Amino acid sequence: MHSSGLFSFGTLRLGLIGILLTCGACGGSSHHEHIAGKAGASPVPQTQAVPPLSADDVSLLFPAPILAEDFAKLIAVRDLTTQNTQDPTKRDPVWSDAVFQQFLGIAAGPAAQVAGTQIQIGLPVEVQSKGVWFIAGIRIDAGAPGLSTDIREQFGQLPQIRLIVQPVTQNPDGTPHVHDIAGHLIFNFVLPKVNDPAQPDCLQRPMPDLNAFNAIVRDLAAIRTKLSDGQLGTNKVTTSGVPLGVHPGLADETTAMNLRLEMKSFLESHISGQRLGAMAIAGLPTGAHAPWIFLSMLGVPPGAVSALPNGGFIPVHGPTLDGQQTAQMLEPVGTLPRVVPEPRTNNLSAISCKNGAVSPTSLPIAQRTGVSTSNLFITPPPPVDSTKEILDVIADPAKSHFFNTDCVSCHTETRRSMELLNIKDIPGIDPAALPNGPWDVRNFGWSPAPKGAIQATVTRRTAAETAAVVSFINSELLRKQASANH
Repeated sequence: MHSSGLFSFGTLRLGLIGILLTCGACGGSSHHEHIAGKAGASPVPQTQAVPPLSADDVSLLFPAPILAEDFAKLIAVRDLTTQNTQDPTKRDPVWSDAVFQQFLGIAAGPAAQVAGTQIQIGLPVEVQSKGVWFIAGIRIDAGAPGLSTDIREQFGQLPQIRLIVQPVTQNPDGTPHVHDIAGHLIFNFVLPKVNDPAQPDCLQRPMPDLNAFNAIVRDLAAIRTKLSDGQLGTNKVTTSGVPLGVHPGLADETTAMNLRLEMKSFLESHISGQRLGAMAIAGLPTGAHAPWIFLSMLGVPPGAVSALPNGGFIPVHGPTLDGQQTAQMLEPVGTLPRVVPEPRTNNLSAISCKNGAVSPTSLPIAQRTGVSTSNLFITPPPPVDSTKEILDVIADPAKSHFFNTDCVSCHTETRRSMELLNIKDIPGIDPAALPNGPWDVRNFGWSPAPKGAIQATVTRRTAAETAAVVSFINSELLRKQASANH
């Protein structure tokens, strides 16, 4: 995460809220926007109460592709398009060629080099075609960077749809080759205004577009109901009471293809290139299996950056680094230190909008108090009680978020829990989806298993964030809508 120093502080304030690696916003609502409350508008008719959503309704994980025929069950990012706003006869890609090239360029540029080293991300030639990137997971977020009251008071609330995308090429026999690389495409739903001035040394708080997000929730609920009513295949498939893992409708052979079409239609109804506010990548050096390198990218409007007169994407300073550093890496066993640069987290302090991504002086390192998994890669590790306290803080989305906790910590807390605390089962997660080895840093996606197979993965951090989103939607949106309709 880093900034180039070429864009205005005001632009950084608003845009950085939209960056999450979990782990500039566009204005206007989607075409589902309500008209109630506008002068002269007719009242919106009462609607039937929507049953509560479940974890798999808002965090949708695709099965890892194994066979040649599994390509047909996936969604290629290249195939996602939306109607051109100027010419309804044309379709625009959600991930444009120009933005994809910026994604590749940043991942191959100096920002992807870890400070103080010669190590940087190197994407193989075969993944530098947009056509080989597929959706591994879809995550719906009611508000970044978190939904607790104190986080929203400090940062505001920014609803998002995040796509976890990974490159998948074909082996000589036609079977899928899932590359151990991942990207995040983050689409924001924010109104073209802010609800108050930014506090000193903080980010501007965005105003959530709740009309657009309520439409997203309604469409998710409709898909859930079609699936459970048997409208998408021979079997009736329920998501209620199911632990988070591969989506049960995608795991069922009778519903997988139709559910894929429903998901594609859902995405094309809500996201667009104009809403793409941030991207991120977790990658490896050229031709190597280690170390992992994490980097985030921010969308900026025209004129905000001298090198991008028409707008585009730039790398971002790491909020928990020194205010200048960008990429962070996790080295394999046998290398010391394992985490570089060493993070300076602030997740033991009261929630504060001040962070190192705003500027090096927004929250100086000496004023931060926090924990990270970098403290758990030492030999011997800390005592069990101390280890548990550290991991519980990192896995708690009410305490830790993108602006006070480093990327490596959020992507390694579950495997550290399994290895250091001997945890074999985590409530709310399908055991088959738990990280399969110490080098599986996927929070939500596909990872090679030690023997070469590919596995869909879910971490405790993702399950906790998903539970917070489900709770917020059910209590703050659906329940209030039901009350208003009666």
